[in-house]
Amino acid sequence: MSKRSNVLIGALAAVLVAGLARPAAASAGNGIRLGGSEGRLHPYLDLETRYDSNLYYASPGVNVADGILHVRPGVLLAVPGETTAVDLRAELDWAQYLGLEGKTSNLSQLYGDAALSVGVNRHGTLGLELTDGFQRNANTSSFSLGSALISNENELRVAVPWTPGGGALILTLGGEWQLVTYDPYLDGTLCTDPNAQCNSTTLSKLGWNELRGTGEVRWKFLPRTAWVLDGGYFSRLPENRTLSAKVSGFRVSTGLSGLVTSRLVSVLKGGFGQTSGDVSFDTWLATAELEWLLSETSSARLGYMHDLGTDSGTVLSVYQSNRVYADAHVLLAGRFTGRLGGSWERRSYAHVAADATLLRIEPAIEAEVTRWLRASLGYAYTDRTSKFPAGVTALPGYAYSKNEVWLRSTFTY
Repeated sequence: MSKRSNVLIGALAAVLVAGLARPAAASAGNGIRLGGSEGRLHPYLDLETRYDSNLYYASPGVNVADGILHVRPGVLLAVPGETTAVDLRAELDWAQYLGLEGKTSNLSQLYGDAALSVGVNRHGTLGLELTDGFQRNANTSSFSLGSALISNENELRVAVPWTPGGGALILTLGGEWQLVTYDPYLDGTLCTDPNAQCNSTTLSKLGWNELRGTGEVRWKFLPRTAWVLDGGYFSRLPENRTLSAKVSGFRVSTGLSGLVTSRLVSVLKGGFGQTSGDVSFDTWLATAELEWLLSETSSARLGYMHDLGTDSGTVLSVYQSNRVYADAHVLLAGRFTGRLGGSWERRSYAHVAADATLLRIEPAIEAEVTRWLRASLGYAYTDRTSKFPAGVTALPGYAYSKNEVWLRSTFTY
């Protein structure tokens, strides 16, 4: 699948769904009212200027930096309803590289982001939830890919919740399909190593499909506290079996979720996960999270996760991870919101003495200038380190740090 076709598929899907709404009347700042309903369509324009100190590596130890101008036109659609409710967010993203340090203007291209949610009979005994999300950007959650790339991801989810007996007990069955493909950020060979990630031709063959079946039991034994049991089976099917491993497996976990006090919300779960196929591995699962609700406009959250994951490639295809994360936001003077987020994750790979860590810290401040204009100023620091055994090649992109600064303005009708 080419990079242009991925963009067109995502953009056309978003436009098709948005086109189902018929605008009837408009009032400034309130969006476009949909005829005969409480739905609103909000067109918006997001303008962002960003500086990135490390777009990609030109050679080991030599990074390329640049400024990027993002122009993101999009729409927000919200159609509430007792029988059917629809929510949509869809935007195109033109990234114009300014060429501040070297010839990077040829990297300018179109990205996209869309998310659709449809809920049927949400207050009834038997319902249906359909969600679909598409993203095309120059980021990836994969730690096994050591070179700059463009990721195209589409995830479709279907769930059927059943609430017998008034809603204290909720039983949910679901299915998911995730499709991920990669396009080269730069054409040609990025390094002299024979690794598939160094060559833009073979990099595009590292994509995969993943099919999942899920189930959840949620019992609300107190008004705002529930016992949860969830599990699922997954099968990852790589595009190329020579370059990536075929892995299947399951996860199961149980625990509690809800209010500890009127100001504290907690999640505490534990479980077990196992993979089979080309790589067999098992480990324990855990989630522990505590959120402090200072007020309706301010909160802070701290959490820890131990998880089992799969990735592209053969050697680094299955891992266990430890992740600590925190975020907080506070409303100041009625118009300004201060935000602080951070995370640290370490992934240890199965059957090979390799691990990788990623640290990210992201403070930002947002301002509501007018009802239709919001502005934000943010900074992010990212640091990546990796350790590999003798005989396993480590690409330059496995260890780096970067600084990002951005100024964003969002105009919403």
